[in-house]
Amino acid sequence: MFKNTIFMGLTTAAKMLSGIVVFVLMARLLGPHDFGLIAYSFTLATLLVLIVDYGFPQQILREIGTTPDKASQIVGEVLGTKILLSLFVLLISIIYLSFFTREFAFVFGFLLLSCLVASFCELLNTVLRAVGHYKKETNIATIGSLIHFFLLLTVLFITQNVLIVAFAFVISRCIFLIVSSKAYSSSIGAITLNFEREQILKTLKVGFPYAADAGFTNFFQQIDTLIVKYFLGFSGVGLYQAATKWLQGGMQFAPVLANVYLPTLANNASRQERNFKYVKMLNIKMLAIGSSGWLFFTFFGANLSELVYGGQFKKITNIWPFVGFLMWVRYVAASSGVILTAYGKQKVRVYTQVVSLIVFFCIVPSLIRSYNLEGMLIAISVTFITIFFIYLSSLVRSRIPTGFNLITILYCIVITAFAIFEMQGSL
Repeated sequence: MFKNTIFMGLTTAAKMLSGIVVFVLMARLLGPHDFGLIAYSFTLATLLVLIVDYGFPQQILREIGTTPDKASQIVGEVLGTKILLSLFVLLISIIYLSFFTREFAFVFGFLLLSCLVASFCELLNTVLRAVGHYKKETNIATIGSLIHFFLLLTVLFITQNVLIVAFAFVISRCIFLIVSSKAYSSSIGAITLNFEREQILKTLKVGFPYAADAGFTNFFQQIDTLIVKYFLGFSGVGLYQAATKWLQGGMQFAPVLANVYLPTLANNASRQERNFKYVKMLNIKMLAIGSSGWLFFTFFGANLSELVYGGQFKKITNIWPFVGFLMWVRYVAASSGVILTAYGKQKVRVYTQVVSLIVFFCIVPSLIRSYNLEGMLIAISVTFITIFFIYLSSLVRSRIPTGFNLITILYCIVITAFAIFEMQGSL
């Protein structure tokens, strides 16, 4: 377990280099408006690609974790469905882009293609993870991330043209797909696609709870950018994304732990005593990372942002305690979500996401009007607190281990109290 966690951590670090670090540098070089255009287009593309992702990574981790001998069959069925979903997304995107300016259409189109290709790369690498090839996945992720990082960095220093920068995303992801495909073939074998109508319908039906859960979860991570654009424009998006990209980097440890513990928890779901140990370990690690993130962003975020971005992003100085608190509450809720998935309770997660989405839309308009970017972060934090309590109550009712005890409960109360105190001082 420890060894797999290390490999997953290295994989995530490589992805952070190509994702978070590139966007941070892009913010400094392009400025709030042009960076806001890239970030907004990337967000829209990511939302559309959720249709193609369809929660397949989580589904594959669980299904291959329980029946590893059927790995090739499961992948063939999923890839066939994924290709058809990609064609559907491309069709609706062509119609959508006809209503916008040429610059936005090209930037969005290039970033959409890059996200589609990246989605296939992620699926192939998830299969390697599901069958226990963590080291190979780490090597692939590192190669792909280095290519992406240096290619984008070179382009950004040569030109700050947003069209060329967006096209560089496509080239980078295509190279990564070639590397991922070769690694998959050498480890698993040739890819055999399944386009049978009945099988596609079955795959869509079985995967729907995973798709709904992953869709709602990622929707929460993207919809804030669309709302900020509506209220504060592209410059507001640029400022907001400059701060929250650091949050995204901090949240990368959650899927690391989820990917390591999910197959093990699913495989031992019937062995309550054995899983109790794993659940406790998972929860402690989530709380430790979440509180470390809160501490870092609350007390060092302002100095870091001034050093990295310079004076043009000075307006985000006061929002860092809110970024830290959001990271904390997301990690508090994260372990409960992993446990629900491992025990096959995806329907609970879907229901929870619907309820929390309603809560979010009820509170966000007034909060963002009153407190601007701070208001958005407060609204998302309240939403994840709602998610956590629904998750926790479901685990308790189903008599599934939660990983919490008296010590961890008191720890959560103390950190939350300090966080609220710090946020009040920044309003």
